[in-house]
Amino acid sequence: MEELNYLKQDRKMPGREAFETYVDFHIQDGDADMWLYDIFPGVQLMVVNFTAESCFRSGERQNVIGINHCRKGRFECAFDSRSYLYLGEGDIALNSQMHPPIASSFPEKYFSGSTIILFPEIMKTVPELQTFQISAEKIAERYSLETRSPVFRRNSEIEHVYQELYEHLENPSLPFLRLKVLELLYYFQSREIVFEEKREYLSGITVSRIKHVREHLIQDMEHRTNLKQLALEHNLSLTQLKDGFRQIYGESPYAYLRSYKMHRAAQLLRRSDQKISEIALELGYQNPSKFAEAFYAVTGRRPSEYRRENRVAAANKQPYHKMK
Repeated sequence: MEELNYLKQDRKMPGREAFETYVDFHIQDGDADMWLYDIFPGVQLMVVNFTAESCFRSGERQNVIGINHCRKGRFECAFDSRSYLYLGEGDIALNSQMHPPIASSFPEKYFSGSTIILFPEIMKTVPELQTFQISAEKIAERYSLETRSPVFRRNSEIEHVYQELYEHLENPSLPFLRLKVLELLYYFQSREIVFEEKREYLSGITVSRIKHVREHLIQDMEHRTNLKQLALEHNLSLTQLKDGFRQIYGESPYAYLRSYKMHRAAQLLRRSDQKISEIALELGYQNPSKFAEAFYAVTGRRPSEYRRENRVAAANKQPYHKMK
C-alpha cells in the first residue's frame, strides 16, 4: 500500500486485523489517536481523534485526493493568508495534496473525524473499483480539485452512511468497510445528489481579531462583556464579530462562553473540593441556582449529581462521566 508523505515519519503498529494499522502520531501539547484501514489497493480510511490545538505538518506535494469528514469538533484550514474555511460537525471537505494547506487548527481544541485517502494511479488497477467506475481523476475533475478545496455542509443522506461506518469500527470487518466506502465514493462521484457548498471565507486578519476577542471573553468570565464595545476595540463591526465567531467556533460568543464555563466547572467538580457555590461565583454566577441550570443545559446533569457520579467512578477506577 502506498503511504502518505504526511505520515512517513511516524511509527506504525499492526492492529487486531490485518487491514488495521495504528499510527503513533506525535503531536505537540496534546493527544492523538489515529488508525488506518486498508480498504482497497489505493484506498485507505484514516480515522482520527485529536485533543489538541493543531495537528498541522507542512509536507511535500503528493498525488493524493482526500475526502475529509468532521464527526465532532471543528476544523480550521487555510490555503493562503486570505482564505480560511471551517468544517463543523457533518461537514465534508475535498482536497488534493498537490495543493496542500499552509495551516490548520482545531478552534475547540478537539476534533474527531475521518479521511478517505485516494491514490489515483494505484486505484486504476483495482477490479472492484473499475466495476463501479470509481476514479480519483473523475472526483478531482468534478470538484475542480486542481484549483480549489471545496467544503460542503452536512448532508443527511451522506451522514447516515458515515455514522454506519463509525459504529462498525468497534469490531470492523473488511467486507462491510469496503461496502460503505464504495457507497460514499459512489455518492461523491456519480450520484446526482445536492451538496450545499460553504462559501463563507474569512480573511487571516479577521480570524486573528476574532480569536483575540475569544481570549478576552474567557479571561474575563466574571463579567458580561459588551460585544458592541469589544467589536469596536478590535476594528470589527458587530455583524462581523457575530458571524465570524459562529464560523470559527460554531456558536454565538455568549453561547460559546457558557459552554466554556461549564466545561471549566466540570473540571473543578472532578478535580477539586471547592463548594459548588464557590465554583459558581468563580465563573461569574452570583446565584448558584442559575449556575446549576446552565450546567444542566450543557452537561445533562446537576453539578452535585455530576460530582457524585465521578467520585464513584474514580473510587471504582472507572472512566469518569464526560460532558454530553
